Amino acid sequence: MAIEFKLPELGENIESIQVVRVMVAVGDAVSKEMPILELETDKATIEVPSSVAGIVAEVHVSEGDEVGVGQLILSLEGSAQEPVVAAEPETPVVEAPTPEPIAEPVATPVQPAPTAPSGPVEFKLPELGENIESIQVVRVMVSVGDSVEHEQSVVELETDKATIEVPSTIAGSVTAVHVNEGDEVSVGQLLFTAMGRVAAESIETQTIAPAIQSAPVSAAPEAPVATAVSAPVSVRDSSEGRVAAAPSIRRFAREIGIVLRDVPASGPNGRVSKDDVKRYAKQLNTSHALGSPTGTGRAASASLPPLPDFSKWGDVDTKKMSVIRYKTAEHMALSWSQVPHVTIYDKADITELDVLRKQYKDLASKQGGNLTMAVMVCKIVAQALAKFPAFNASVDMAAKKIIYKSYINLGVAVSTPRGLMVPVIRDADKKNMIELAAEIQVIAGKCREGQIQLDDLERGSFTVTNLGRVCGTHFTPIINYPEVAILGIGRSYDEPLVVNGEISKRTVLPLSLSFDHRVIDGNDGASFMGWIKSAIEQPLVLALEG
Repeated sequence: MAIEFKLPELGENIESIQVVRVMVAVGDAVSKEMPILELETDKATIEVPSSVAGIVAEVHVSEGDEVGVGQLILSLEGSAQEPVVAAEPETPVVEAPTPEPIAEPVATPVQPAPTAPSGPVEFKLPELGENIESIQVVRVMVSVGDSVEHEQSVVELETDKATIEVPSTIAGSVTAVHVNEGDEVSVGQLLFTAMGRVAAESIETQTIAPAIQSAPVSAAPEAPVATAVSAPVSVRDSSEGRVAAAPSIRRFAREIGIVLRDVPASGPNGRVSKDDVKRYAKQLNTSHALGSPTGTGRAASASLPPLPDFSKWGDVDTKKMSVIRYKTAEHMALSWSQVPHVTIYDKADITELDVLRKQYKDLASKQGGNLTMAVMVCKIVAQALAKFPAFNASVDMAAKKIIYKSYINLGVAVSTPRGLMVPVIRDADKKNMIELAAEIQVIAGKCREGQIQLDDLERGSFTVTNLGRVCGTHFTPIINYPEVAILGIGRSYDEPLVVNGEISKRTVLPLSLSFDHRVIDGNDGASFMGWIKSAIEQPLVLALEG
C-alpha cells in the first residue's frame, strides 16, 4: 500500500522552513518516530520524526529546499499501521473469565507502550522561550553512570538573557552525554541518553522536539496524510523571490529593512550570509547618508574594518564574551542604530520624598523589600505611563503604525557579574511602593544569583535604569528596543536651592529621559519629565491624581 508523509505543523508563526538534511534515502526502512528530516527554522535546527512506517519509495525534497506545511516529503510502500499494537491488548480482554483478571491485563499493555517506554531514552533540549537563538552550555550537571530523576537539573545554560538550569523529563542511568561545557546547543538537540523511562506527562515533548509539539504525530496515527493535506503551505515574502538564505538571515534582513533579493551573495550556490546583508546595508548607508532607501528609517549595523594586531605593541589578554555580554552589545547597537534618540535632562528635589522613604523603610523591610529612592521613582513612572500612553508604546515603521499597550510592565536594569539584565515587573501601576520594593528586591537577587527565569525578562514596555549606587549625575541611557523611552536615574547630591524665597540645602536627584523622536515630540517628552518631577517633589500629587 502506498503511503505519503507530508510535513506536519511545526509551530506558530513559522514562515520559512528550510531543509538542512534529508536523513533517509530510497529503499530505507522507516519506523514511526524515526527522525527523517532536519529543518532549520528561525529559532533552531530541529529533527522531524515520521508518523508512518514503511519502505521509502521516493524522496520528494532535497537539502536546501524551502518546504511548507502539508508539502509531500516521502512516498513509502508498506503499512501505516504497526501490527503489534492492536493485537496485544485484545487477547487478554477476550479470554479473561472474571472482572479482576480483565482489569489487570488491559492496564499492563496499554500503560507502558504509549506513555512510558523502558530501555534507552533520549533527553533533548526543550523549548526555553521565544526568540532564543543562542544557547550556550555553562555546566553539564550529569555524567555517564549517574542516576537521574524526573525534574532533576541536568544542564546549566546561558541564553542571551539569563543563566538557567534545565530539569530532566526522563529518569534512569546516564549512558552517554552528548554535549560539553561551552557548546552552543539548540532546541531539540540531544543532550544525553539514559537507560530508564520518559515521564508519562512529557512523552510527546521528548519524542518530538519541543519546537514542533503541534505536529500531528501525536494525533491518530491512522490518518497522518489527511491531517497534512489540509494544512496550508507557508507563504514566503514575495519581495525575496527564491533567494537562498537561512531563515535567521531572512529575519535579520527584514528587521533592518533590507530586501534580500538585492543582496549580492558570497556563499556557495548563491547563498546569502549575514555578512552579505551587513555589507550591503553599509553600502546603502554610505550612498544614502540621510536615511535608509527602504523607508524604515533605520541605519543598519555596518561591518567594521578589522582591528589592528594590538600584540605588536605589548602584551594583550583576549577573553571570549559571555552570551549575555555579546547579546547586550548586539541589542544596544540595534537600539542605537534603529531609534533616533533624544535625551532631556532635569533634576528633582527629593528632600521631602526622602523623609517619607526613611519613615516607611522599616515597613517595607518587614515585607521583604528595600524602599529605595529608585523604587519610589519606579512607582511614579508607572503612574506617569498611564497618563502618557505614547511612552508605553512601540512603533512599526513598516506598517506605519504605533502600538499602544494597555499593560504597564516596568523593566528595571540590574547589573550582574555576567552583564546587564532587565527583569520586568508586571502591572507595575497596580502595585503600591511596598509591593514594588519587595518584588524588585526578589527579582534583582535572582538576576545576580543566576536564578532568573526567562519569563521574568520578557514583555517589558518601559525601562528604568539607575546609576545612583555608583557615580555620575546625568547620562544618555539607550532605549531598550522595541520600547520607545527609558528613564535614567543618577546619584543624588546636596546643593543650595531657593525655597520660598530663602536659600536652603536640598537633596536633588538627576534624571535623564531618552525617547524615540519618531513617536514622541520634544514637548511631550518635556511634559512627561515634568509630571515625574512634580510627583517626586510633591508626593501628594501622586495620591491626588493617581
